[in-house]
Amino acid sequence: MMKNRKVLNLIVVSILVVFNSCITNKNLEYVSDNDMKFMYEKYEYVIQTEDLLSVQISSTTKSDYDFFNLEQTNNSQLMTYNPYLYGYIVKQSGVLELPMIGEIKVEGFTLQEVEKMIQKIAKTYFKDPVVKVNLINFNVAILGEVNSAGKYYIIRSNQNIFHLIGKANDLTEYANRENVKIIRTENGVSRVIYLDLTDSEIISNPDFYLHPQDIVYVEPLKKKFYTLKNLPSAISISISAITLYLLLTN
Repeated sequence: MMKNRKVLNLIVVSILVVFNSCITNKNLEYVSDNDMKFMYEKYEYVIQTEDLLSVQISSTTKSDYDFFNLEQTNNSQLMTYNPYLYGYIVKQSGVLELPMIGEIKVEGFTLQEVEKMIQKIAKTYFKDPVVKVNLINFNVAILGEVNSAGKYYIIRSNQNIFHLIGKANDLTEYANRENVKIIRTENGVSRVIYLDLTDSEIISNPDFYLHPQDIVYVEPLKKKFYTLKNLPSAISISISAITLYLLLTN
């Protein structure tokens, strides 16, 4: 009788361990506060040193200065593989040096602000110039518990980590959404950022938005045992164990 009780206790403990190790819907949620109210704040990326900028100037002036529009030539495909051949890099001094335009202090300014600065100078050389500035070395990597890990090119400079997760075809069911790491380098200094994707306050966190060369790592949950996908298997095993016990005791 004592032996049977030990067997029963062992089965019960095993079942409890199995169900305690299961990943539930709560583990798969993002921004899990049902009563939250989002306070949307417009985010604009601020230019840093070593950013690579594409500068285009369009106007009714004869095309005497086509070096600003090289990416529109037949070599546009080459630009995709080596953008440094066509872009202008922000120096360590925070200055952008452009042909004819000269040096412009751009560090700490947004892309729109830089466009206005260049347009003001360009009016000396062009008639009704229209200036477009883009960030062309905006690449980020995402690793770990994602369905499509890899390096992704970001076109818009106001993208956040959820946009990147979307590009990576979402996180796996094993992903720890409460402790996502971002390795970020700003002006030559690297730091590690921790984000809780289930926290409703994440929307107002400035680190929520991506920066060029970010490396995002999604670690696995510690209880990586059973998921909702194979929960029926766990239940089946538990029932089989109880049935076996009853057969042995009878």
